[in-house]
Amino acid sequence: MATRPSELVYAVDERPPWPQLLVLGLQHTSLMCVYLVLIPIIAKAANAPHDVMLNAISLGLIALAIASILQTLRAGPFGSGYLAVPVYSAIYLGPSVMAAKVGGLPAVFGMTIFAGAVEIGLSRVLRRLRPLFPPAVSGFTVAIVGIELGLVGMDQTLGVEVYGQPDFPYHVGVALLTLSISVALSVWGRGVVRLVCSLTGLASGFTAALLLGLIPAPELQTMASASFLALPGLEHIAYRFDPDLMPAFAAAGVAAALRTIGVVTTCEKINDADWKRPDLRPIQGGVLSDGAGCLIGGLLGAPGMSVGPSLVGVSKATGATSRYIGYTCAAILIAMAFVPKIAAAFLAIPLSVAGGMLVFTGALMIAGGIQIMVSRNIDTRMTFVIGISLLLALSRKVFPAYFEDLPSYLHSLAASSLALGIAAAVGLTLLFRLGIRRHEAIVLAKSDDSLANLAAFLRERGKSWKIGQDVVERAASSAAQAFVHIKDAHLLEGPITMAATYDDVDLVVELEYDGSLLSLPDLGGVSRDFNEEESFSYGLTLFLSGVYADRVEASSKGRLARIRLYFAT
Repeated sequence: MATRPSELVYAVDERPPWPQLLVLGLQHTSLMCVYLVLIPIIAKAANAPHDVMLNAISLGLIALAIASILQTLRAGPFGSGYLAVPVYSAIYLGPSVMAAKVGGLPAVFGMTIFAGAVEIGLSRVLRRLRPLFPPAVSGFTVAIVGIELGLVGMDQTLGVEVYGQPDFPYHVGVALLTLSISVALSVWGRGVVRLVCSLTGLASGFTAALLLGLIPAPELQTMASASFLALPGLEHIAYRFDPDLMPAFAAAGVAAALRTIGVVTTCEKINDADWKRPDLRPIQGGVLSDGAGCLIGGLLGAPGMSVGPSLVGVSKATGATSRYIGYTCAAILIAMAFVPKIAAAFLAIPLSVAGGMLVFTGALMIAGGIQIMVSRNIDTRMTFVIGISLLLALSRKVFPAYFEDLPSYLHSLAASSLALGIAAAVGLTLLFRLGIRRHEAIVLAKSDDSLANLAAFLRERGKSWKIGQDVVERAASSAAQAFVHIKDAHLLEGPITMAATYDDVDLVVELEYDGSLLSLPDLGGVSRDFNEEESFSYGLTLFLSGVYADRVEASSKGRLARIRLYFAT
């Protein structure tokens, strides 16, 4: 049973009064809608007509509502049970733009369904995948997504497509204004103002573009003529599955799963003052619902979505983490879906404004990826995993003609930097796991200096094996408490043998003795505020590193008893 943190105004299972619930729902919905700007970018890459774009945005609102309900639920295997509502995710932007250019919107929708299915599959085997995605590889995946996203945004921010045209300086100016306001409020803003920096930057950029006449007349006419109430059309929905696009969308599904793990882990910690370690059940339910929401979105003609880290920061800052806010958001989104004027407003946002937003989000994701990578010491093996994979991924952008001329059976793997980078990172991780297991043991007597010997032994092994100091200290503390418990219970007839085993995934401390199981200590709550992607990288770091013993196993054979303490590294 979770302990309610005192700083929360409305905890996860508490329903706020209706007036407050409506205000909180409107606040979250407005932030969710910021990312609707990704839908026109993808639709324009497919050269979709205006009416199709309008319908795509309206249906996208319905898909977002369904995904919000799925994530907020606690129904069987579905739902994290937390306020972790989704947004249209930058993770899917690169693959979706590529699919739009290759096969139009049907390819986007079909491959989004595929990516959702990949994430659903991953949700069932999260524990088994940990060796393939240590912090270094997980952080690398996030950073590559940020790089791809930032490059797309930089294209629009620098006005590459409008270079040489009369209004080129204005497009660049609006993009820089959007980016500058978002960054300034993120750095120097306080409280909720800091947390809505992206929304403020988007609104400022759109206003500036409107005043400078950068919004084309047809877009303004569409806004003016759009009706206030209408059903979205379904005529444009079709599906195309392209094997060459599968690696890119599979990689995006993996990245979305990692992001969901991080967000839900952060939600767990925010909502439990006595939080000790990640609870796999809500995390699996969150990843399953994230994938299902993405799949349903594809069926409804929407691009990929994933849980929004920035919204977790807002809920923590306001003290309102009630999951009933998620249901309110869903109701508001569905109502908005039948107001075409709202869709027309998002369709009118210039690419220069969207570009500034993408650079802002990409920079945060790159920094978040680096934070995850360095959450534990990077040894020689991980140095080459990250370095080679990063260079290979970037080479896809630098030498596109080379990769396009590769044999046809390699085209799908080399179709995107994300797919190429993740494939290389996972492959190298598997290769470098050969001969990675290390094992050493020490015999501890009943004497008073045994505790010092125990701690010194684990710290020396930790330094030699390049294990993070926090993990080593957790192991030393837990093992020392076990030793003291056994000794004080007068269960020892001789020395205790302590063995340490490390395979770059788990540090296992094994004690052989006559005794009983150890009760682990407590851990305090969260005190910091999160901005944009920070809650995601923070939570994923917690999930990948663990707190105190992640698992305890006890067994006995005759008079010999064993306790194994597992610590995720």
